[in-house]
Amino acid sequence: MNIESQLMKKQKADKQKSPKAKASKVNPPRVMPDVSEYIKLYKESNYPIRDIATHYQVSVSTVYNAMVASGFSEFRPKHARLSHTRMSKEEQAIALYQTGVTRTAVVQKLNISAKTLNQVLEKHGIPIRRGIDLVTSANRAAQYHKAYNDHHLTLRETAELFGVSHPIILRELKRNGYPIRQSVDSKNRPTFKLKHKLGGIAGLPTPKLTPKQKERRQILMRIRQRREDNQKLKRLKNYNRAKEYWQLVNEGGLDFEEVGKLFDLSGKTIERVIVQAGIDISEVARREKAAAFKEEQAIAQKYWELYSKPMSLDEVGAVFGLSDSTVRAVLIRHGYEIRKRGRIENSDRNQMKPRQPKPKKNKQQAIIPAENMQATGKALDLLISNTKVK
Repeated sequence: MNIESQLMKKQKADKQKSPKAKASKVNPPRVMPDVSEYIKLYKESNYPIRDIATHYQVSVSTVYNAMVASGFSEFRPKHARLSHTRMSKEEQAIALYQTGVTRTAVVQKLNISAKTLNQVLEKHGIPIRRGIDLVTSANRAAQYHKAYNDHHLTLRETAELFGVSHPIILRELKRNGYPIRQSVDSKNRPTFKLKHKLGGIAGLPTPKLTPKQKERRQILMRIRQRREDNQKLKRLKNYNRAKEYWQLVNEGGLDFEEVGKLFDLSGKTIERVIVQAGIDISEVARREKAAAFKEEQAIAQKYWELYSKPMSLDEVGAVFGLSDSTVRAVLIRHGYEIRKRGRIENSDRNQMKPRQPKPKKNKQQAIIPAENMQATGKALDLLISNTKVK
Protein backbone atom coordinates (compact mmCIF):
# COMPACT_ATOMS: atom_id res chain seq x y z
CA MET A 1 0.00 0.00 0.00
CA ASN A 2 2.82 2.37 0.79
CA ILE A 3 4.47 1.71 -2.58
CA GLU A 4 1.24 2.44 -4.48
CA SER A 5 0.66 5.68 -2.63
CA GLN A 6 4.20 6.82 -3.33
CA LEU A 7 3.77 6.09 -7.05
CA MET A 8 0.54 8.11 -7.19
CA LYS A 9 2.23 11.07 -5.50
CA LYS A 10 5.07 10.96 -8.04
CA GLN A 11 2.63 10.93 -10.96
CA LYS A 12 0.81 13.98 -9.58
CA ALA A 13 4.08 15.82 -9.09
CA ASP A 14 5.15 15.06 -12.66
CA LYS A 15 1.86 16.34 -14.05
CA GLN A 16 2.19 19.58 -12.14
CA LYS A 17 5.74 20.09 -13.42
CA SER A 18 4.83 19.36 -17.08
CA PRO A 19 4.57 22.48 -19.36
CA LYS A 20 1.29 21.25 -20.90
CA ALA A 21 -0.50 21.39 -17.57
CA LYS A 22 0.78 24.90 -16.94
CA ALA A 23 -0.32 26.05 -20.36
CA SER A 24 -3.82 24.60 -19.89
CA LYS A 25 -4.35 26.39 -16.58
CA VAL A 26 -3.38 29.85 -17.81
CA ASN A 27 -6.51 31.81 -19.02
CA PRO A 28 -6.03 34.03 -22.06
CA PRO A 29 -6.29 37.73 -21.17
CA ARG A 30 -9.60 39.42 -22.14
CA VAL A 31 -9.11 42.07 -24.74
CA MET A 32 -11.35 44.99 -23.82
CA PRO A 33 -12.59 47.09 -26.73
CA ASP A 34 -11.77 50.73 -27.01
CA VAL A 35 -14.24 53.13 -25.37
CA SER A 36 -14.51 54.94 -28.68
CA GLU A 37 -16.34 51.88 -30.03
CA TYR A 38 -18.92 52.21 -27.26
CA ILE A 39 -19.38 55.90 -27.95
CA LYS A 40 -19.58 55.36 -31.71
CA LEU A 41 -22.30 52.74 -31.42
CA TYR A 42 -24.18 54.76 -28.80
CA LYS A 43 -24.00 58.16 -30.46
CA GLU A 44 -23.86 57.51 -34.20
CA SER A 45 -25.74 54.21 -34.54
CA ASN A 46 -28.19 55.11 -31.75
CA TYR A 47 -27.76 51.77 -29.96
CA PRO A 48 -28.80 51.58 -26.30
CA ILE A 49 -26.19 50.75 -23.67
CA ARG A 50 -27.81 47.38 -22.96
CA ASP A 51 -27.41 46.22 -26.58
CA ILE A 52 -23.77 47.38 -26.63
CA ALA A 53 -23.05 45.42 -23.44
CA THR A 54 -24.72 42.31 -24.88
CA HIS A 55 -22.67 42.61 -28.08
CA TYR A 56 -19.32 42.79 -26.25
CA GLN A 57 -20.39 40.29 -23.53
CA VAL A 58 -19.89 42.68 -20.65
CA SER A 59 -22.22 44.20 -18.10
CA VAL A 60 -24.18 47.40 -18.60
CA SER A 61 -22.34 49.09 -15.74
CA THR A 62 -18.99 48.28 -17.39
CA VAL A 63 -19.97 50.07 -20.58
CA TYR A 64 -21.51 53.01 -18.73
CA ASN A 65 -18.57 53.46 -16.34
CA ALA A 66 -16.06 53.26 -19.20
CA MET A 67 -17.94 55.96 -21.13
CA VAL A 68 -18.13 58.19 -18.06
CA ALA A 69 -14.41 57.66 -17.30
CA SER A 70 -13.53 58.73 -20.84
CA GLY A 71 -15.35 62.03 -20.29
CA PHE A 72 -18.49 61.27 -22.32
CA SER A 73 -21.57 63.01 -20.93
CA GLU A 74 -24.04 63.24 -23.84
CA PHE A 75 -26.34 60.52 -22.56
CA ARG A 76 -29.91 60.40 -23.82
CA PRO A 77 -32.71 60.90 -21.28
CA LYS A 78 -34.42 57.79 -19.98
CA HIS A 79 -37.68 58.28 -21.88
CA ALA A 80 -35.75 58.62 -25.15
CA ARG A 81 -33.59 55.50 -24.72
CA LEU A 82 -35.38 53.47 -27.35
CA SER A 83 -34.02 50.95 -29.76
CA HIS A 84 -32.70 52.31 -33.04
CA THR A 85 -35.13 50.04 -34.86
CA ARG A 86 -38.20 51.66 -33.25
CA MET A 87 -39.83 55.00 -33.89
CA SER A 88 -40.27 57.26 -30.92
CA LYS A 89 -43.66 58.75 -30.16
CA GLU A 90 -42.46 62.09 -31.45
CA GLU A 91 -41.54 60.59 -34.81
CA GLN A 92 -44.84 58.70 -34.97
CA ALA A 93 -46.81 61.84 -34.15
CA ILE A 94 -44.97 63.86 -36.80
CA ALA A 95 -45.39 61.13 -39.42
CA LEU A 96 -49.11 60.76 -38.73
CA TYR A 97 -49.74 64.50 -38.72
CA GLN A 98 -47.86 65.04 -41.97
CA THR A 99 -49.93 62.35 -43.69
CA GLY A 100 -53.07 64.42 -43.05
CA VAL A 101 -54.38 62.86 -39.85
CA THR A 102 -56.06 65.35 -37.55
CA ARG A 103 -54.58 66.29 -34.21
CA THR A 104 -57.49 64.67 -32.40
CA ALA A 105 -56.87 61.36 -34.16
CA VAL A 106 -53.12 61.52 -33.42
CA VAL A 107 -53.79 62.24 -29.74
CA GLN A 108 -56.20 59.32 -29.44
CA LYS A 109 -53.95 56.89 -31.31
CA LEU A 110 -50.72 57.65 -29.42
CA ASN A 111 -52.39 58.30 -26.05
CA ILE A 112 -50.79 61.70 -25.56
CA SER A 113 -52.24 65.09 -24.73
CA ALA A 114 -53.03 67.79 -27.28
CA LYS A 115 -50.62 70.15 -25.53
CA THR A 116 -47.77 67.64 -25.91
CA LEU A 117 -48.53 67.21 -29.60
CA ASN A 118 -48.51 70.98 -30.17
CA GLN A 119 -45.16 71.27 -28.37
CA VAL A 120 -43.66 68.50 -30.52
CA LEU A 121 -44.87 70.12 -33.74
CA GLU A 122 -43.57 73.54 -32.70
CA LYS A 123 -40.25 72.01 -31.64
CA HIS A 124 -39.66 70.50 -35.09
CA GLY A 125 -40.97 73.55 -36.93
CA ILE A 126 -44.01 71.83 -38.43
CA PRO A 127 -46.85 74.27 -39.15
CA ILE A 128 -50.08 73.47 -37.35
CA ARG A 129 -53.18 73.35 -39.51
CA ARG A 130 -55.59 75.85 -37.99
CA GLY A 131 -57.85 76.63 -40.94
CA ILE A 132 -59.35 74.96 -43.97
CA ASP A 133 -56.71 73.61 -46.31
CA LEU A 134 -58.56 73.22 -49.61
CA VAL A 135 -56.21 70.58 -50.96
CA THR A 136 -56.32 68.53 -47.78
CA SER A 137 -60.08 68.98 -47.53
CA ALA A 138 -60.52 67.78 -51.12
CA ASN A 139 -58.35 64.73 -50.49
CA ARG A 140 -60.24 63.86 -47.34
CA ALA A 141 -63.60 64.38 -49.03
CA ALA A 142 -62.56 62.05 -51.85
CA GLN A 143 -61.76 59.32 -49.32
CA TYR A 144 -65.01 59.94 -47.45
CA HIS A 145 -66.97 59.90 -50.73
CA LYS A 146 -65.48 56.55 -51.69
CA ALA A 147 -66.53 54.98 -48.40
CA TYR A 148 -69.90 56.75 -48.13
CA ASN A 149 -71.23 56.71 -51.70
CA ASP A 150 -69.26 53.95 -53.44
CA HIS A 151 -69.29 51.39 -50.60
CA HIS A 152 -72.66 52.63 -49.22
CA LEU A 153 -71.54 53.06 -45.63
CA THR A 154 -73.53 55.28 -43.30
CA LEU A 155 -72.14 58.56 -41.98
CA ARG A 156 -71.45 57.02 -38.59
CA GLU A 157 -69.73 53.97 -40.09
CA THR A 158 -67.60 56.23 -42.28
CA ALA A 159 -66.70 58.36 -39.27
CA GLU A 160 -65.67 55.29 -37.27
CA LEU A 161 -63.57 54.11 -40.21
CA PHE A 162 -61.57 57.36 -40.35
CA GLY A 163 -61.55 58.07 -36.61
CA VAL A 164 -63.58 61.29 -36.73
CA SER A 165 -67.12 62.34 -35.87
CA HIS A 166 -69.94 62.05 -38.40
CA PRO A 167 -70.61 65.84 -38.60
CA ILE A 168 -67.06 66.23 -39.94
CA ILE A 169 -67.79 63.69 -42.68
CA LEU A 170 -71.02 65.49 -43.56
CA ARG A 171 -69.34 68.91 -43.61
CA GLU A 172 -66.45 67.78 -45.82
CA LEU A 173 -68.77 66.07 -48.30
CA LYS A 174 -71.04 69.11 -48.55
CA ARG A 175 -68.09 71.50 -48.83
CA ASN A 176 -66.68 69.60 -51.80
CA GLY A 177 -70.01 69.08 -53.57
CA TYR A 178 -70.52 65.36 -53.01
CA PRO A 179 -74.14 64.08 -52.83
CA ILE A 180 -75.71 63.23 -49.48
CA ARG A 181 -78.28 60.46 -49.26
CA GLN A 182 -81.70 61.46 -47.95
CA SER A 183 -82.46 60.10 -44.49
CA VAL A 184 -85.32 57.60 -44.24
CA ASP A 185 -87.31 56.17 -41.36
CA SER A 186 -87.71 52.53 -40.32
CA LYS A 187 -90.16 51.91 -43.20
CA ASN A 188 -87.76 53.34 -45.80
CA ARG A 189 -89.81 56.54 -46.16
CA PRO A 190 -88.04 59.90 -46.51
CA THR A 191 -88.17 62.07 -43.42
CA PHE A 192 -88.91 65.77 -43.77
CA LYS A 193 -87.32 68.50 -41.69
CA LEU A 194 -88.36 72.11 -41.62
CA LYS A 195 -85.71 74.44 -42.93
CA HIS A 196 -86.65 77.10 -40.38
CA LYS A 197 -88.58 77.07 -37.15
CA LEU A 198 -92.28 77.80 -37.26
CA GLY A 199 -92.34 81.45 -36.27
CA GLY A 200 -89.53 83.55 -34.89
CA ILE A 201 -87.82 83.04 -31.58
CA ALA A 202 -88.57 85.53 -28.83
CA GLY A 203 -86.61 88.68 -29.56
CA LEU A 204 -85.41 87.49 -33.00
CA PRO A 205 -87.06 88.23 -36.34
CA THR A 206 -88.35 85.48 -38.61
CA PRO A 207 -85.75 84.73 -41.31
CA LYS A 208 -86.58 85.80 -44.83
CA LEU A 209 -87.35 82.92 -47.14
CA THR A 210 -87.24 82.54 -50.87
CA PRO A 211 -90.46 81.64 -52.72
CA LYS A 212 -89.37 78.01 -53.03
CA GLN A 213 -88.56 77.84 -49.33
CA LYS A 214 -91.94 79.37 -48.49
CA GLU A 215 -93.74 76.85 -50.66
CA ARG A 216 -91.79 73.98 -49.14
CA ARG A 217 -92.47 75.33 -45.67
CA GLN A 218 -96.21 75.45 -46.32
CA ILE A 219 -96.18 71.88 -47.61
CA LEU A 220 -94.30 70.67 -44.56
CA MET A 221 -96.63 72.58 -42.25
CA ARG A 222 -99.66 70.96 -43.89
CA ILE A 223 -98.04 67.54 -43.54
CA ARG A 224 -97.27 68.19 -39.89
CA GLN A 225 -100.80 69.46 -39.23
CA ARG A 226 -102.28 66.39 -40.89
CA ARG A 227 -100.13 64.13 -38.74
CA GLU A 228 -101.17 65.94 -35.59
CA ASP A 229 -104.85 65.75 -36.56
CA ASN A 230 -104.56 62.03 -37.22
CA GLN A 231 -102.88 61.50 -33.86
CA LYS A 232 -105.60 63.49 -32.08
CA LEU A 233 -108.31 61.52 -33.85
CA LYS A 234 -106.62 58.27 -32.96
CA ARG A 235 -106.32 59.31 -29.32
CA LEU A 236 -110.00 60.32 -29.30
CA LYS A 237 -111.05 56.95 -30.73
CA ASN A 238 -108.93 55.15 -28.18
CA TYR A 239 -110.43 57.25 -25.39
CA ASN A 240 -114.00 56.51 -26.50
CA ARG A 241 -113.21 52.82 -26.70
CA ALA A 242 -111.52 52.88 -23.28
CA LYS A 243 -114.50 54.74 -21.83
CA GLU A 244 -116.81 52.02 -23.11
CA TYR A 245 -114.63 49.33 -21.53
CA TRP A 246 -114.50 51.24 -18.26
CA GLN A 247 -118.26 51.66 -18.17
CA LEU A 248 -118.70 47.88 -18.38
CA VAL A 249 -116.11 47.33 -15.67
CA ASN A 250 -117.14 50.08 -13.29
CA GLU A 251 -120.91 50.22 -13.70
CA GLY A 252 -121.62 46.77 -15.12
CA GLY A 253 -119.68 44.99 -12.40
CA LEU A 254 -117.66 42.89 -14.84
CA ASP A 255 -113.97 42.20 -14.50
CA PHE A 256 -111.38 42.74 -17.22
CA GLU A 257 -111.44 39.13 -18.41
CA GLU A 258 -115.21 39.14 -18.87
CA VAL A 259 -115.09 42.41 -20.80
CA GLY A 260 -112.28 41.00 -22.95
CA LYS A 261 -114.41 37.99 -23.88
CA LEU A 262 -117.13 40.34 -25.14
CA PHE A 263 -114.68 42.05 -27.53
CA ASP A 264 -112.47 39.02 -28.31
CA LEU A 265 -109.57 40.52 -26.38
CA SER A 266 -107.59 39.55 -23.33
CA GLY A 267 -108.17 41.08 -19.93
CA LYS A 268 -104.66 42.57 -19.94
CA THR A 269 -105.38 44.37 -23.22
CA ILE A 270 -108.59 45.85 -21.82
CA GLU A 271 -106.74 47.04 -18.73
CA ARG A 272 -103.89 48.53 -20.79
CA VAL A 273 -106.25 50.46 -23.09
CA ILE A 274 -108.08 51.93 -20.11
CA VAL A 275 -104.85 52.94 -18.35
CA GLN A 276 -103.35 54.48 -21.52
CA ALA A 277 -106.48 56.61 -21.92
CA GLY A 278 -105.76 58.18 -18.53
CA ILE A 279 -108.66 56.60 -16.63
CA ASP A 280 -108.00 55.87 -12.96
CA ILE A 281 -108.68 52.19 -12.20
CA SER A 282 -107.63 52.29 -8.56
CA GLU A 283 -111.30 51.99 -7.54
CA VAL A 284 -111.45 48.56 -9.16
CA ALA A 285 -108.40 47.44 -7.23
CA ARG A 286 -109.90 48.68 -3.96
CA ARG A 287 -113.17 46.95 -4.75
CA GLU A 288 -111.40 43.68 -5.53
CA LYS A 289 -109.43 43.91 -2.30
CA ALA A 290 -112.61 44.54 -0.31
CA ALA A 291 -114.34 41.54 -1.91
CA ALA A 292 -111.35 39.31 -1.25
CA PHE A 293 -111.20 40.49 2.35
CA LYS A 294 -114.90 39.75 2.80
CA GLU A 295 -114.48 36.22 1.45
CA GLU A 296 -111.51 35.66 3.70
CA GLN A 297 -113.51 36.89 6.67
CA ALA A 298 -116.06 34.10 6.16
CA ILE A 299 -113.22 31.57 6.02
CA ALA A 300 -111.69 33.03 9.19
CA GLN A 301 -115.05 32.58 10.93
CA LYS A 302 -114.92 28.86 10.13
CA TYR A 303 -111.37 28.64 11.48
CA TRP A 304 -112.45 30.38 14.67
CA GLU A 305 -115.39 28.05 15.23
CA LEU A 306 -113.04 25.06 15.19
CA TYR A 307 -110.29 26.84 17.10
CA SER A 308 -112.64 27.82 19.94
CA LYS A 309 -114.02 24.25 20.48
CA PRO A 310 -111.10 24.13 21.54
CA MET A 311 -108.77 22.76 18.87
CA SER A 312 -105.13 23.56 18.26
CA LEU A 313 -103.89 25.46 15.22
CA ASP A 314 -102.31 22.28 13.88
CA GLU A 315 -105.62 20.44 14.11
CA VAL A 316 -107.52 23.27 12.40
CA GLY A 317 -104.90 23.39 9.65
CA ALA A 318 -105.12 19.62 9.18
CA VAL A 319 -108.89 19.91 8.62
CA PHE A 320 -108.44 22.45 5.78
CA GLY A 321 -105.14 21.11 4.47
CA LEU A 322 -103.17 24.17 5.58
CA SER A 323 -100.27 24.88 7.89
CA ASP A 324 -100.76 26.22 11.40
CA SER A 325 -98.96 29.48 10.47
CA THR A 326 -101.48 30.15 7.65
CA VAL A 327 -104.44 29.64 9.98
CA ARG A 328 -102.80 31.81 12.61
CA ALA A 329 -102.15 34.66 10.12
CA VAL A 330 -105.76 34.64 8.87
CA LEU A 331 -107.18 34.74 12.40
CA ILE A 332 -104.90 37.60 13.45
CA ARG A 333 -105.68 39.55 10.26
CA HIS A 334 -109.39 39.49 11.09
CA GLY A 335 -109.00 40.44 14.75
CA TYR A 336 -109.30 37.08 16.47
CA GLU A 337 -107.25 36.46 19.60
CA ILE A 338 -104.83 33.56 19.62
CA ARG A 339 -104.29 31.54 22.80
CA LYS A 340 -100.90 31.43 24.40
CA ARG A 341 -98.67 28.50 23.72
CA GLY A 342 -99.19 25.45 25.93
CA ARG A 343 -101.91 22.95 26.74
CA ILE A 344 -105.46 23.87 25.89
CA GLU A 345 -106.78 23.22 29.43
CA ASN A 346 -103.87 25.18 30.90
CA SER A 347 -103.23 28.31 28.87
CA ASP A 348 -101.62 30.14 31.79
CA ARG A 349 -97.87 29.63 31.84
CA ASN A 350 -97.51 30.33 35.58
CA GLN A 351 -100.08 27.75 36.64
CA MET A 352 -98.78 24.29 37.44
CA LYS A 353 -99.78 21.62 35.01
CA PRO A 354 -101.74 18.66 36.46
CA ARG A 355 -99.78 15.46 36.80
CA GLN A 356 -101.27 12.05 36.40
CA PRO A 357 -100.03 9.29 38.76
CA LYS A 358 -98.00 6.59 37.12
CA PRO A 359 -99.65 3.15 37.05
CA LYS A 360 -98.14 0.67 39.53
CA LYS A 361 -96.89 -2.67 38.33
CA ASN A 362 -98.48 -5.71 40.08
CA LYS A 363 -95.86 -8.29 41.02
CA GLN A 364 -97.21 -11.86 40.69
CA GLN A 365 -95.49 -15.00 42.01
CA ALA A 366 -94.24 -17.42 39.43
CA ILE A 367 -96.28 -20.66 39.32
CA ILE A 368 -94.45 -23.78 38.05
CA PRO A 369 -96.63 -26.71 36.97
CA ALA A 370 -96.28 -30.06 38.86
CA GLU A 371 -95.58 -31.95 35.65
CA ASN A 372 -92.53 -29.83 35.02
CA MET A 373 -91.32 -30.45 38.56
CA GLN A 374 -91.65 -34.26 38.21
CA ALA A 375 -89.89 -34.30 34.86
CA THR A 376 -87.04 -32.24 36.25
CA GLY A 377 -86.65 -34.62 39.26
CA LYS A 378 -86.49 -37.69 37.01
CA ALA A 379 -83.86 -36.10 34.86
CA LEU A 380 -81.72 -35.29 37.89
CA ASP A 381 -82.00 -38.87 39.25
CA LEU A 382 -80.95 -40.30 35.92
CA LEU A 383 -78.01 -37.95 35.73
CA ILE A 384 -76.81 -38.87 39.24
CA SER A 385 -77.06 -42.62 38.61
CA ASN A 386 -74.94 -42.40 35.49
CA THR A 387 -72.27 -40.32 37.17
CA LYS A 388 -69.26 -42.34 38.40
CA VAL A 389 -67.54 -41.23 41.58
CA LYS A 390 -63.73 -41.60 41.48
